[in-house]
Amino acid sequence: MSAQPVANDMPVPNDTRRAIIEEADGTAYRTLWRAHTVALSVGGAAHGDFAAHSIATSPAAVVPGALYFAHGELDAAAALARGAVGVVSTLPARGAHVLVDDIDEALAKLARAARNRARATIIAEAGFSCGSAPAALYDALDRASRGLAYAPDVEEGLHAGMAGLAADRSYALFGVSADDSIESLRPHLFVGGREMSRAEGIRAGAALQRGGAAVLPADHPDFACWRAAALDVGAQVYGYGRKASSDICLLDAVRGSDGGWLVTAEMMGQRMCYALGDHFGDACASLAVLGAMRAAGASLGCAALALQPACDEVPGKRAAAM
Repeated sequence: MSAQPVANDMPVPNDTRRAIIEEADGTAYRTLWRAHTVALSVGGAAHGDFAAHSIATSPAAVVPGALYFAHGELDAAAALARGAVGVVSTLPARGAHVLVDDIDEALAKLARAARNRARATIIAEAGFSCGSAPAALYDALDRASRGLAYAPDVEEGLHAGMAGLAADRSYALFGVSADDSIESLRPHLFVGGREMSRAEGIRAGAALQRGGAAVLPADHPDFACWRAAALDVGAQVYGYGRKASSDICLLDAVRGSDGGWLVTAEMMGQRMCYALGDHFGDACASLAVLGAMRAAGASLGCAALALQPACDEVPGKRAAAM
């Protein structure tokens, strides 16, 4: 009689092999929320189970594996058809769902639960006329954390962005506006640009965690009141700009013959020189990136790499921090 194959001799199913490879490559989707955890967080009732890896609040944002906050039965059915693994709804759905009384309130509660479990340094930014500085800051944080930074889609709203924050992220960068409830975010660090209104800056400073920090434009007329709001809650304040008294001071910006800039700055008595891409219209905005990285305890070298021009923009030029 031939010996029966033992379990260890059986071939590994293709789905299992694919999952092992994805896990090794770091490309497998991580579970963000399970149905019972969502139900406990929002005070709802779970019907069926799901393992969601992202949050969506608009039909365009639904991707396979998302948890969708539905406004109506047809909306929920359409999201499930697009690949959502579950929905949060005020009406029963034909699929895994969490039943709640109010959708907006449920999203706010899930955002609060995500904020409470997060281990990340929470960073809020506002007041930058273009996205160059926030994009460079995210790039620098992602480099410094080896891919463990997080920045949500601002069009989905602050609460949706907070609910999509996984517990294992090192840094989380949120763009906030005057309409956002920054108090619920409770940031450790706030980075402000020159386009902030006086009220926005005061609210952001007052929302900081005690022991946190604010990086603010020292040249702005409202700097003093923004600084006072942050100091009142026990946060540190770092001013950046062209003023000689700034904590992060712009000393010089020289235009390169092939484009871009060579910037010299001084931060807390330490002089540094770095290359800056053409996409930065104002060199002062790059100081905010350096200040934020310093306040977050992250690598200034990663900041210089994020600020440098693309290789095809300025041939042969590289950023350097001294």
